Amino acid sequence: MTQRKSQKGAGTTVPAGSAAPQDLQMIPLNKLVLSPKNVRKTPASEAEDAELYASIKETGLKQNLLVHKVGAKFHVHAGGRRLAALNKLADDKVITQSHAVACAIEEPDQAEDTSTAENMVRVAMHAADQFEAFAALRKKGRTEDEIAARFGITTDLVRRRLKLASVSPDLMQIFRDGDMSLDCVMAFTLTDDHARQVEVWEAVKQHYAPSPHSIRSKLTEQSYSGSSKLANFVGLDAYKAAGGSVIEDLFAERDAMHLEDPDLLERLAQEKLEGLAADAAKTWKWAEAHLETDYDSFRPYGRVYPEPLDPDPKLEAELADLQARHDVLEADYDEETWTEALQAEEERIWDRIHEIEAIQEANVAYTEQQYAIAGCVVTINYDGEPRLETGLVRPEDIPEPVATNDNQDDDDVDPTDDAVARRGST
Repeated sequence: MTQRKSQKGAGTTVPAGSAAPQDLQMIPLNKLVLSPKNVRKTPASEAEDAELYASIKETGLKQNLLVHKVGAKFHVHAGGRRLAALNKLADDKVITQSHAVACAIEEPDQAEDTSTAENMVRVAMHAADQFEAFAALRKKGRTEDEIAARFGITTDLVRRRLKLASVSPDLMQIFRDGDMSLDCVMAFTLTDDHARQVEVWEAVKQHYAPSPHSIRSKLTEQSYSGSSKLANFVGLDAYKAAGGSVIEDLFAERDAMHLEDPDLLERLAQEKLEGLAADAAKTWKWAEAHLETDYDSFRPYGRVYPEPLDPDPKLEAELADLQARHDVLEADYDEETWTEALQAEEERIWDRIHEIEAIQEANVAYTEQQYAIAGCVVTINYDGEPRLETGLVRPEDIPEPVATNDNQDDDDVDPTDDAVARRGST
């Protein structure tokens, strides 16, 4: 094919201190090979190569290759990653094998010097500039998916970079000046309120080394974590439906969501607990809803405990048979004659005995007399599930002991009199 010459020097890379290369020439891709004189031996990451591939696919090759002629081929001594991306585009049928590539031709003895200079003097774009560049693309109407496709990265990564672009310009300048770490910038994305961001920075920078943790803690001190027991109890959907706002931390491995309206969350939790307490009050003398409880919360109360019910005769008989068989196995145990089958049988017996004992232990119930004097507190356990603290007897409801004499019938004694554990004995 006829080679075309571009305008002299257009798009040419000229390393400092070297002679200017020749004019750019358009060389077919299938005549280009990687030169052993290319000093970059350690490959870039797959993600970095994917970004370069996507960029060239979307916008074309923005920087020419530097080559020297060896026989019928041209060896690329600067631009090896760009050559690999072009070859992949050809393999993917995006371009042809004869696609013309802009190249500057140098003498072979210049190759290693040029390759070294190009790789060493390159300065990567500052992260803050990259965030703002993504934000500029977004303002032009590019969607997150379009930006991701253009640069060969995930949409999630685009979202993170756009979020970082929303940090206060004052703080971003501090980051550019090297007085704030990237991790701290990430922590500030918890809020879009620039004034709040700067206020928190002024507070935490008084410490010797401001940390992302201290920034997040300060920003979220008036909010609930999305993994808190109240958030789990109320549910994120119910909270949002009530008008609650949420902060998403795109850079945290844990507690990545925070609920900004604590008063609303607590009100919703209290209302839900009161609904459960209303249901419980249909059975107990009283029921109360408490957001928080601790051990001392129940000290003022006496207690009644559920009474054992009549045992299941079938389970009683099965338990007796199992225990008898286990006694036989234990009596006949001999290390030399003991087999894996006997061992498995013994383990099955133990498992079943424990199952039956658990069933028997749970075979209890409160009596009508206990329901008549006791109540319950409905609260929330550590993982956000409702918990009923039952059998609580208020001091005024604890029956007074009834004095008995030898002539009094047992049927005349209130069975709850001696069945209430007194205050402080829970």
